Amino acid sequence: MKKILIISLFSLLLVLMAACGPKEIGSSGNTSEKTSKQKVSEEAAVLTITDMAGRTINFAKKPERIITLTNSDMGIVYALGGSVVGRQTMDASGVEPSAALKATEVGNTHDLNLEKIASLTPDVIIASSEQNLKDVPALEGIGAQVVLTGANSIADIKKQEAILGQLLGKDATNLQKEIDQKVAEIKQEQTGKAVRALLILGAPGSNYAALPNSLSGDILEAAGGVNVAKDFKGVENFPQYASLNIEKIVESDPEVIFLMIHGGDEKETELAFQKEMKQNDAWNSTTAVKNNHIVVLPADLFGTNPGIRITKALDYMANELNQVSK
Repeated sequence: MKKILIISLFSLLLVLMAACGPKEIGSSGNTSEKTSKQKVSEEAAVLTITDMAGRTINFAKKPERIITLTNSDMGIVYALGGSVVGRQTMDASGVEPSAALKATEVGNTHDLNLEKIASLTPDVIIASSEQNLKDVPALEGIGAQVVLTGANSIADIKKQEAILGQLLGKDATNLQKEIDQKVAEIKQEQTGKAVRALLILGAPGSNYAALPNSLSGDILEAAGGVNVAKDFKGVENFPQYASLNIEKIVESDPEVIFLMIHGGDEKETELAFQKEMKQNDAWNSTTAVKNNHIVVLPADLFGTNPGIRITKALDYMANELNQVSK
């Protein structure tokens, strides 16, 4: 009897030790119960994607209800034969294709409406790798997977198309070929042309020069332009753009100045920019200002990723450079 009692007490002690022992913590801070569920979903994954932030996302089923937080992703989804239930709130770049107008507006990459997003019960939310990495826990918290995309070059747009094609189970090869063909066509047409240009990203209270490692900078060079800010140092948290160095800009003497407007009242920003160009002696000394070659680039093609409209952006840039070189 005494032996049985000792065994029972020992068994009880083991149970208590197990209960009080450390629990396995997942990367999201949840206990082993959720970690086990994640392991099951990984084992049962029918689709695995590596997004443009280097994250691996596993899907237990093919995603059907899609939300896109950028127009570029939305345009690619529709070009691949898909559709979205939620989209970026309409801005100056508009909504294309028109079929997407019926999708619910859910804010933008800077200002998410989590309540609306949750109400749409999405399977996947396609967001910005630069703007929304910090929002992933909140977005996953509503029960959706998150795929991050973005583009700082024409080549990146092709990667973006490939990832979204994989997500939808569609072949993105034709979309990628269209880009390659347009780049080759523009390169041939613009051979020998080298127009000195300055690309400025204008926002309320601040202006930055676009560098070659930005998407707009890549478009400029592909279209036959020479970026006069190519040797500028990128700002710490915005490495694709640099603070304006008026002395260096005047020295390099741009023949054309392009303005991309981001945020705020676009007309107000444009007028303020034009006024500064005309009244400032340094700016006035440049060939671009003397000849009034100051071009406000269309919002749907520049400033943000144009997605499948990249071919139109290349044509537009090449045409503007050709106006200067005439």
